[in-house]
Amino acid sequence: MPKTINSLKRRARRGVRAAAAAALLLAGAGAGAQVAPAQAAPAGEDPNYVWRTDAAAKVLAGKPGADRVLRRVPGSLHDAPRTPDEARRAQSRGNALYGPGTPIYVGAGENQLSCTVAVAGYDNAGRKVALTAGHCGNVGDPVVDADAYGLGRTGTVTAIDRNLDYALITLNPNTEVTRSYDGVTINHLGSAPLPPGQRVCKKGVASGVTCGLTWYDYNSMNINQVCAMQGDSGGPLFIGDRLVGMVNGGMFPQPLALACHTPLQGPLHAPTGSARADAVLSNLPAGFRLP
Repeated sequence: MPKTINSLKRRARRGVRAAAAAALLLAGAGAGAQVAPAQAAPAGEDPNYVWRTDAAAKVLAGKPGADRVLRRVPGSLHDAPRTPDEARRAQSRGNALYGPGTPIYVGAGENQLSCTVAVAGYDNAGRKVALTAGHCGNVGDPVVDADAYGLGRTGTVTAIDRNLDYALITLNPNTEVTRSYDGVTINHLGSAPLPPGQRVCKKGVASGVTCGLTWYDYNSMNINQVCAMQGDSGGPLFIGDRLVGMVNGGMFPQPLALACHTPLQGPLHAPTGSARADAVLSNLPAGFRLP
């Protein structure tokens, strides 16, 4: 890695140590406050789709004046993305909608993980497919669209590349694929290497849409200062309507791997690593095209 990146990583580590102390204080404030009962999801919907109306939850989500905030991933203090109208309309047709930023569950039982779809479309044979992070599961794992939870399994992990950390999901017949999902649209795939300082954004079920600066972008990896945490893995990294990468995870080992649990951390969290879209898409043996 270039010397400038090593220097940036050293400075980021110092920031992470300070952020860790701040995060502990924030967590303590939330844990010690008297909270109102959470409003659980209706029967047949995602059990993690939980509304909070207590002051501590709203402050930690950076929205003290809101009527309520949504939690969708354990450990996240962000106001999570809602199920969009287009997903509800698809479900009324008996289908699960997959697109950039769709929240998913991969696996079953205690091994089930919450992740996010980077993009959905078709392979060269016309099969409906979606991409997420490789560490979200294993080949053969069931996939459930969290915004169409009542439909149950609507996809299966059919291929994984551990080096690039991506998983290919083959979708069931009762699915629809789209370029636009909950305000994020992908019309273009891949990009030339991004210069340091280039602003990029991501969408994930845990922390929603967040943006930050690129530290490094070359070969198969983009390293950036975008806020992300568990649950955001697999989410699209984008500039405008162009997919430039897919969120993989934090760049530091424990104990410095401080995730972005609340927007109150600002940039004080570990850098986020993302697989470059060019590297992933060129590695798919059956190809990929947008809907």
